[in-house]
Amino acid sequence: MAGAAAERQETGLVNKINNAVRTNQKNPITLIAGKTKLTGVVKAEKYSGRQTSGSEPYTDVVIHVKSGKGTKPVNLSMKGESAPSLAGGGLRGLELAVPGIAKRYMKSVFKHLTEKENLNPGDKVPDVYGRISPTRKEKIVVGNVAMGGPIDYMYIGPMSVTGRYDKQKNELTVSGSLTESKSYAKSHDLYFRLRARREDQRFDPDAKDSDGTPKVYGASPSRGDKSGRIVVTDKTPANAIVVRFS
Repeated sequence: MAGAAAERQETGLVNKINNAVRTNQKNPITLIAGKTKLTGVVKAEKYSGRQTSGSEPYTDVVIHVKSGKGTKPVNLSMKGESAPSLAGGGLRGLELAVPGIAKRYMKSVFKHLTEKENLNPGDKVPDVYGRISPTRKEKIVVGNVAMGGPIDYMYIGPMSVTGRYDKQKNELTVSGSLTESKSYAKSHDLYFRLRARREDQRFDPDAKDSDGTPKVYGASPSRGDKSGRIVVTDKTPANAIVVRFS
């Protein structure tokens, strides 16, 4: 359902923008999302590329705006309103942003689980968070070309996009908000979060990547997934396990 909801949100925004442009006889429009206005909008489309690692790209939707005699792309990362994950692509994607950071985080998680939580093989693994240093936040949230970015704005809003086009003002107001990715990174504490891909994945102290980095999770008996998933979030539960890493 998460994938279907994300697809609905992306398609909804693209359709709202392109329908407004057509209504204005294919002339540029102004997009209003929260406190942000984008002027000279001529087209929107879903991003079709991948990260060089093969993972899902950072960019979800590209908005084309007038620039000189041509247009320039504005890249959006689309997120829901409830505890949005701010960056994807897992360990391989994060390594493209800050080489070595995801591996250091995974080693800290493994050390904590074995030395502080005293987990045994087959135990259920709690979600583990790690605070990202201020010097790393922007690189991880914004991303780069290799990651299918960089991201100009984060669009955070309901998965069903609604909008109202004012033909007289030539403005399309949509239900989400646009926040510059650099500003978001600077103004929020950000954390890595490691969680299972499948409910039946359990702790496996012997599971490692080819370079020896701990995977923490063993394979899912039902689906075969062989590792957990690392995402970036701006919130932690009150009782969260938070590890230190450099």
